[in-house]
Amino acid sequence: MRKTPLFIIILLAFISCNPNSDIVRITGDFANLEQAEFYIYSPTGAIDRLDTIKIEGGEFEYTARIEGEAIFRLMYPNFSELTIFARPGDEIELRGDAQNLSAVDVDGSDDNEVYTEFREDITDLPSDTSLQIARKVIFKYPRLAVSRYLFQEYFLLCDSLSHGDVAEVYDSLCRANPDDLELSKLSRKVKSYGVLADGQPLPSFRLHTRTSAFSGSEEGREISSREFRGSYLLIAFWGSWKSGSQSALYRVRRFRREMEAKDLQLKAISYSLDADLRELTRIEEADSVDYHSFCDFQSFLSPLVQQWGITDLPYFVLVGPDQKIIAHGSDWFREIEPKVKKICL
Repeated sequence: MRKTPLFIIILLAFISCNPNSDIVRITGDFANLEQAEFYIYSPTGAIDRLDTIKIEGGEFEYTARIEGEAIFRLMYPNFSELTIFARPGDEIELRGDAQNLSAVDVDGSDDNEVYTEFREDITDLPSDTSLQIARKVIFKYPRLAVSRYLFQEYFLLCDSLSHGDVAEVYDSLCRANPDDLELSKLSRKVKSYGVLADGQPLPSFRLHTRTSAFSGSEEGREISSREFRGSYLLIAFWGSWKSGSQSALYRVRRFRREMEAKDLQLKAISYSLDADLRELTRIEEADSVDYHSFCDFQSFLSPLVQQWGITDLPYFVLVGPDQKIIAHGSDWFREIEPKVKKICL
């Protein structure tokens, strides 16, 4: 009788002992909590929904099928969130007290244990000190997923660093993870870091507007950043295929009306990332876009989008008469509207 090779026996045994190797299991044990509902979702797309977690007797168990590394966010009833790192096959344990949700311990992997220690270390510390601690963690554990997460949260989202500071940390991560595709996707954000920053001059640009930009009253022509000196300027990046984009054009129109009521001049540019002329025209006609309209049908490969590091839609850039950036971002209500209200007082 033919003998079965040893490595096949080992492989079969491994598979039989790990029937759910693509499943992550998250359990929790919370003191001072009998019944409640938490919510869990994945900002990295590991799951495509917002799941409900029911707490009974202070405990819960949640499982999900995932592919590769993933990040989950556990949302508490008070809307605060806990970040959890996961890989297929992980058994993650949460232990905490409902009266102090910011101090929940997460065990089950190096990423979660390092992140738990990091959260403890930055408790009640100012943001600049937290940034330095994040830097130390990244240099100490460059191969862990938590370090890539901290880089995005504490460096790419910080407006006060120099491009050199951000590039130094990014380069160290790339050297430690030369084959990391997710890390390589951040290269454009790193290159464009600091190009758009509140209080900084608007980067110069030249665009050729569409012929229909002024509803037939004026043919398309070349415009440059210089001609907007002396007036407020709002640039709205959008695409008909991206939810929230049509409401972005509505906000531009409403803002212009508010400025006119205050005898202030606001010029605007509709910067579409569409690839379909018919959809672009339909949306602009529906929203009465009678101001500068630009589209080169290259979507996110459009040169200005690349140079400015635009990675989400809609995206707004609000510029003052002195050509300095007043506000920028994709969240109108949090990043743009507070500045708009000050102008329209």
